[in-house]
Parts: sequence; C-alpha cells; structure tokens
Amino acid sequence: MKKINFHTHYSRCRHAAGSAEEYVQSAISSGLELLGFSDHAPFPDHDFGNRMPFCELPEYIDEVNQLTQKYRSEITLFTGLEIEYLPQYRSYYEELLTRYGMDYLLLGEHFFPCGSGPMPSLYGMPSTDLYPVYARTIAEGMKTGYFAAVAHPDLYQFSLFAWDDNCRRAADILIDAAAATGIHLEYNANGLRREKQNYPDGIRYPYPDERFWQMASQAPVKVIVGSDCHNPLNLWDDAIETAYRNLENLGITPSDTIFPSSDC
Repeated sequence: MKKINFHTHYSRCRHAAGSAEEYVQSAISSGLELLGFSDHAPFPDHDFGNRMPFCELPEYIDEVNQLTQKYRSEITLFTGLEIEYLPQYRSYYEELLTRYGMDYLLLGEHFFPCGSGPMPSLYGMPSTDLYPVYARTIAEGMKTGYFAAVAHPDLYQFSLFAWDDNCRRAADILIDAAAATGIHLEYNANGLRREKQNYPDGIRYPYPDERFWQMASQAPVKVIVGSDCHNPLNLWDDAIETAYRNLENLGITPSDTIFPSSDC
C-alpha cells in the first residue's frame, strides 16, 4: 500500500498542534511518499474562525514551498487548502488555484448557505431536514471543477439524530454527484479518533458512517482516505489503519492520489 495523505492541518489553523515541519518529519518517519497540506482556508472579506487570517495566506504558501525544497529528496509535498463552498466566492476559488498557485482544494463544508439567515453549522443542526440542502450545496461545488475531493462528506451524521430518509437522500445526492464528476469522496480517519456516542439508532462514531459508505460501495465513485490530522502523532496512526481495513471490508479500493496520474 502506498502511504499518502492529502488532509493535513497544523498550528496555523489555530486548533491544531505542531509546526508544518513536524508533520513533514512525521510523514517521513512513517514512510509516506506524498503529503499534502490542507489547512483551513481564510476568506478575503470575512473571518469564519478556526483558520488562519487572510493576511497569513502568503506565509503559509511560502512555508510549505520552503519545506518542499528542503525535503524534496525524501518526500513529495503539495500545497492545498480545505475550504467551504459558498457560491459567491467562485472567483476566489479560481484565484486560489491560479494566482496563489494551490495544488488542490478540498471541499470541506462545515457550514452552508440556507436562505438569508445565518449559515447553519453541521455541529449544531436542529433536525435532519437541512441535510439534503447541505448535500445539494456540495454537489453544486463539485460541479464547478475547483475541488479535487470532498472532505468528510458524511460529516452531517455528526449530529445526534437517527438515520432517516433525509440522511439517505443526502447520501444519494453526494454519491451521485461524485459519480458524475469523478471527484473523490474522502473516508475521514479523524472521525475514528473521536469517541463513539450513543445515537437514537445505536452506538457509533460520529463519522465515517457505515450506511453512507455501504451506499458508496455500490456506486462508481473514487474514494481517498484522509487523516485529517491535527497533531503530528496522528498523521499515520491506528485510525488510518482502521480506515483502510474498513474500506477493504466494504470492497472499496481507495486511490493513492487525488491527482490524475500524469500530475503526480
């Protein structure tokens, strides 16, 4: 198995530990061949919190570029960002990939537009009614071509509700969009690092959700494992190994890159 990770956070996002170089050193010691940094992206005109300020974006790029050169004989590094899809920022996503030279963007939807009011957060949903809205927003983002993968697509299962028709409908929307666009869905190991919780329909991890991935296993979708690490010690750990075993049990063979083979 080729060891890779394209979902990596470090202290610059304000809710992770360790320097960027510590993650590189951890990756090398764990035998990774490819490591992508994907810290939470700032927006140019609004601070959504839990991420670097916009003024630090050039520093982030320079830091990863310096590490790319320093460790080029030991590992291949990529500069990416995890960012929410908000339709009004389409020109900004294009700018990140062109002017700023990002190698890739992960679509990580932690909140989403819903009418004219405050954007709902996936960590405090009042019911499952908005899950299909969340899924349609991501599907719209996938169709733009700006994103290489969808981070934790089943994050909506975090909230303490039983699996219902809204959960299934959201899964259908996301999986159908992935099949149509060829964009990877990420099996996120960080959910396995969280403690299991008592949900109305049983005890389980908040995500990844087995029912979502059983549905995905029946569709022609690309899947990638993401560590979503927030500590260098978690870059390649038991959660990652469990993630690969779970996918194997589902009959899913994960990709070893989010790029076309000619790009990596």
